[in-house]
Amino acid sequence: MTSLKKLLPALVISGLVAVGCGTTKQQPTTTTETTPTIQERVDKKANELADLKGATVESVTLEDGTIALKVTFDSGILFGFNKTDLGDEAKDSLKELVDEIEDMEDARIRVYGHTDIVGSAEVNQRVSTERAKKVAAFLVDKGIEASRIEAEGLSFNHPVADNSTEAGRAKNRRVEIYVIPAQ
Repeated sequence: MTSLKKLLPALVISGLVAVGCGTTKQQPTTTTETTPTIQERVDKKANELADLKGATVESVTLEDGTIALKVTFDSGILFGFNKTDLGDEAKDSLKELVDEIEDMEDARIRVYGHTDIVGSAEVNQRVSTERAKKVAAFLVDKGIEASRIEAEGLSFNHPVADNSTEAGRAKNRRVEIYVIPAQ
């Protein structure tokens, strides 16, 4: 017993004996506030932009699984037939979009121009590219950093409606803007 009494201080110091030391396991702290998910943030933004003139706004999941805000502007609101200059109504709608997404400073933006099938592939490619670039330039002019924006013309290669009818061709003439928050 005396040898144990002599060893006990050494064992306690080395941490091998923890009898009666009163240690308790600390419980992790929890908060009542939760950070919204990317899906929730994008859904909220889509609701805020539901009344954007000349546009359809929705939350989408891209092919790679990325969640994005998709804003599709009917070409008629942005551009005259076969034109690439933004009208006043277009500028108002785009300005409203910029105002609504300014709190998404970490988001990347993709602008895609689309055309119908009327005309040559070369002309449609040029028109769709110029339209995408004009929209991108306007976004930059209103304060969005150019490094965050990609603009691409997709010509008539991605129709959303039947190009054999005027109504279908009208739907295919559009500009799509994807606002992609940091994932």
